[in-house]
Amino acid sequence: MNYLAASIESLGAKIIGGWTVGYGLLAFLTQALLSLLDRNTWNHATFNVVIKQVYFTAVQILPVFLSYVLVISWLIITIILTTARDFGLAGFASEMTIRVLVLELLPFLTALYIALRSGSAMNTEVALMQVNNELEALAHCKVPPMQFEFLPRLIGGVISVVGLASLAGLLALLMAYLSIYGLSPAGFEPFTRTISKVFDFRIVAGLIVKCTLFGLAVTVIPITAGLETPKKLFMVPVSVLRGMMRVFFAIVVIEVVSLALKYI
Repeated sequence: MNYLAASIESLGAKIIGGWTVGYGLLAFLTQALLSLLDRNTWNHATFNVVIKQVYFTAVQILPVFLSYVLVISWLIITIILTTARDFGLAGFASEMTIRVLVLELLPFLTALYIALRSGSAMNTEVALMQVNNELEALAHCKVPPMQFEFLPRLIGGVISVVGLASLAGLLALLMAYLSIYGLSPAGFEPFTRTISKVFDFRIVAGLIVKCTLFGLAVTVIPITAGLETPKKLFMVPVSVLRGMMRVFFAIVVIEVVSLALKYI
């Protein structure tokens, strides 16, 4: 009987905790959207913070990220081409490469890369600011944390994910063409026809929405997890771990829902 009661209490606590986290995310997004639409938010200082955030999140990592994309793309393209030729499906190799690599794998890996590099750092920074009462100090000095701390990170994260996923997709398309047709221009017409067949309006819109949701996941979740941190220094690593687990779960859910809407 005690075990049953404890199980029910544990389940209830998890449900309430989930609702609390969801409400916190929704409240933060609502506040961020209202701040985004407020004309007073957009001044020279805010633009400078956004630009710096995009630089540190995306531009600074370009050489390493593009090298990483190059290796992954080469491996996946080689596997797809070899498998397609073995089963006599070489004519579908380019379309399979685009669908598997450009539409699904690279955006997913881009989101994971930025989450591990910038999302965890963002979570740690916000958690330390929360523990050290820096956010209250900023508000006391008439410096809105949403305008100068949170919103630039959110915008920078979305721009970074969308931009890096686009660059990764273009590099993968170039790699696919060279792997299938080599340096010959003869394959340009069939390859572009395949691209136009795959990238219709619905697919492009869905890809942009998915990358935007990825960008929101790798910024909003770490920030809100940092804001939930109790004012105890030893809770900062726990907050980061909790935030990263939520980010990973959110990215996987977004990808699964995207696949289901496309192919089921």
